[in-house]
Amino acid sequence: MGIGKLSEKVSELSDVIPYYFFCLFFSCISFSVAIILFSGEISWLRPLPVIIYSFYVVIPYLLFAVPLQITCNKRPRKFNVFYLLIYTVLSFIAVILFNGILFEREPTYLVKTQLYYGLSFAAAAIYWFWDSVFLQKKIS
Repeated sequence: MGIGKLSEKVSELSDVIPYYFFCLFFSCISFSVAIILFSGEISWLRPLPVIIYSFYVVIPYLLFAVPLQITCNKRPRKFNVFYLLIYTVLSFIAVILFNGILFEREPTYLVKTQLYYGLSFAAAAIYWFWDSVFLQKKIS
């Protein structure tokens, strides 16, 4: 790989990095609000709890969603339902692993609850939405 091609790739990547950050930031804030709403503790809908939940949410998003997002962005499509399906499958795995590690619950207990499915789909749909808004381009 020549220096010219390498500098092109670096400049393309540096142009897109802020959009990945915006997508991650808005996804974390939105999902934190969704967690608070799912929990039924509307009194927690204040800035400090949203920020605290956002710090917990950013880890699974960074580990699971961002690498998938980078892969999906090679063939960008706005609001593609197939991408939502992929995000949802990965979200089921991420929520069960993160919940098992953080709260030390058995996966069989968690899978039986509606909260698991609601949070998993909400995490996927929220990230998919912000990904489509900030990064996915229209097909020409």
